This record gives sequence, C-alpha cells and structure tokens, in this order.
Amino acid sequence: MQDEQPPAGPDVTGETVPDWWPHAAEFPQWHVWRGVCGLVYGRRPRTSPPVVVRAKDAADLRDQISRVERKRA
Repeated sequence: MQDEQPPAGPDVTGETVPDWWPHAAEFPQWHVWRGVCGLVYGRRPRTSPPVVVRAKDAADLRDQISRVERKRA
C-alpha cells in the first residue's frame, strides 16, 4: 500500500493489488499502509500536529481521510 505504483505484469492477480489502489488517486498526498494487526493506516506528511487515521478496511479509511480533508479546508 505504500508503493507509488501498483504491481504490473503477467503475475499480477487481484490478491497482489492492494485494496487501497482504487482510492489512491483521490488522496495522493497521503501515505497508506496495513498494520500487523490488519488495520489500515493513513498519514499525511508535513502536518502539524501529525495527522494519522486508522480503519478496519480501505473504504472506511477513505471516509476518515475525507473527513480530515474537509476539516482542513
């Protein structure tokens, strides 16, 4: 999830593409990763105080990031 480009090539399956990729273009300034406990985290670099959100899946994380972005606007 933290790579900037999705995997490509003949070996790519639905399982190798992170579930965050459909939302990555909406929030290019966010870094997203999956934690060891299975939660998905998002961080917006260069913010003070640091902005970090977490969710159970990519769709929920997208909603939380949207809320943060609306508050910042």
